[in-house]
Amino acid sequence: MASKPKDRRQRRTDPHRLARVTLSEILGLLEAIDEAGGESTAAAVGQDVEEDVSRLGPILDATEFLGLLTVDEGTLRITDLSRRILHAGVRERKAIFRSIVQDLPLFHLLLEKLRSVGRPLSRDEVVQAIGAAAGSHRAEDLVDALVFWGRYVELLRYDGNSEQLSLRTPAKA
Repeated sequence: MASKPKDRRQRRTDPHRLARVTLSEILGLLEAIDEAGGESTAAAVGQDVEEDVSRLGPILDATEFLGLLTVDEGTLRITDLSRRILHAGVRERKAIFRSIVQDLPLFHLLLEKLRSVGRPLSRDEVVQAIGAAAGSHRAEDLVDALVFWGRYVELLRYDGNSEQLSLRTPAKA
């Protein structure tokens, strides 16, 4: 059964989906579906990527959450945006992902907080802010995911020694 537009918008506001997967898993899933002609089933993709169905679920959720995959009555389809990512060079891929993550409400909140204070934030400050916005029970996982994605798309710097998070100016694509 196809998702209703309202359901898709609601899914785009649940950042917990990103906290359980890696970029490599998302790209591997997209590549497998692309190699199958752009659409497939979860069972077929699970076999292709040799991934257990229980592990494949969170990867599918995150990929759909990012707008890179649609699921309709059991059929997985990559989007035009996915095709652009798969055929892009590293800089262009980062720029595409940057535009995606900047649109996520929780990431936007983090960027605005960093801009408004005008200084690096401690990990504890970030965990508090994310916990207040998304619930404290998963704040640590969400911060890890936001830091990973923010570093990948060149919008954030994170110093593991001082546990300080700051803004970064991305390189040109």
